[in-house]
Order: sequence, then C-alpha cells, then structure tokens
Amino acid sequence: MACKIIWEKNGILFKHSGTVTDQEARSMNDIMYGDKRFETIKYQISDYTEVTNNLLTHTDAKIIGTLDRTSSNWTSKRMRIVVVTKDEKFVPIIKTYFKEFVGTLWECKIFETLEMAYEWVKSV
Repeated sequence: MACKIIWEKNGILFKHSGTVTDQEARSMNDIMYGDKRFETIKYQISDYTEVTNNLLTHTDAKIIGTLDRTSSNWTSKRMRIVVVTKDEKFVPIIKTYFKEFVGTLWECKIFETLEMAYEWVKSV
C-alpha cells in the first residue's frame, strides 16, 4: 500500500503505487474528507498508473462510491472526479464506482494520462 496525497490549489491528487486495497482507498478518502481544504476543492484525481497489483473489486467500488456519494451531500459545489488508468480490467470497476454519483453535481471520467485528466478538470 502506497499512496501520496498532494493538495493542489483547486483540487487533490492521489498517486497510488504498488498494491492498492479497499482499505487504502477508504483511508485516503477519510483523510481528504477530514481536512478543511476539502470544502474548497473542485476536483479529485486518483492516479493508478503506477499500480502493480489492484485488489479493488466491484463490491469495494460500490461501497466506496456510496460513502463518497454521501460526501457529495456536504457540498453544493460541483466536483470533478477522475481516475487515471490504462488497466482495461479496472475500467468496469471504476464505472461501478461512478454509477453512485448519478443524480449528483459530481462529474466523473476516466483518462489514460494525468495530462488528459488535468486538461479536463481545469476546463471548467
């Protein structure tokens, strides 16, 4: 488990590497939601490009998505959520996670590169 959290002017970047577990993903969210800077951010980017062993499942994605959806009720602001990955097997799991945000002001996308992700989040 290795994840760096980088707070940026308008958002947050999670840089995952090595093995990713549901516990890591939930822990990172707890840190983000517990920080007062969460109230001011406009985007969240989770970069999985350096992950070598992704243990997140559809069930994990649904649970984490449900918890995150609850957090979307804490703010009336739009939020852009991005997952960066080239792992084709991970994409359906991400889509399971994204389904939890239907009907909220939070927009979600998948990109293959961090550059593409930043281009989208900054296009607001």
